[in-house]
Amino acid sequence: MTTLTDASSRTLRAVATLDPAFQKQVRGWLNEMVASKITPLIYCGRRSMEQQAELYAKGRTKGGKIVTKAKPGQSYHNYGLAFDWVPLKATAKSKDLLTADWGNDMAYRLGEKVGVSFGLTAISWETGHLQTSKYASWRDIPK
Repeated sequence: MTTLTDASSRTLRAVATLDPAFQKQVRGWLNEMVASKITPLIYCGRRSMEQQAELYAKGRTKGGKIVTKAKPGQSYHNYGLAFDWVPLKATAKSKDLLTADWGNDMAYRLGEKVGVSFGLTAISWETGHLQTSKYASWRDIPK
């Protein structure tokens, strides 16, 4: 559970890790989502190659289930051109406390639809992931 203030701070910290030009697209998306009465929490922005390696190891060489298909260097996150988000909802305890609404398919569909107008695209195998639509593949991203 979190407050709106804490969720907003976390979101803005994640956005600040992104490529500067991409940040503008993401801020536009955020504003549109809030105007649509969806409160998104962006919990992951840029990832280091080491962080990507750790995630890639999950379910492969480390315990747990597989959480990514991308090896280090193959994720748009590694270039600050992707983010992961979840819609938030008020808790039963208090309307001032928010919790992740992982099953809100309507919010995710709206996020993808809104994303198109800001040059963002989703990937079919990962709900809540948006990335720049500027490149057809991670191989096309200037290194």
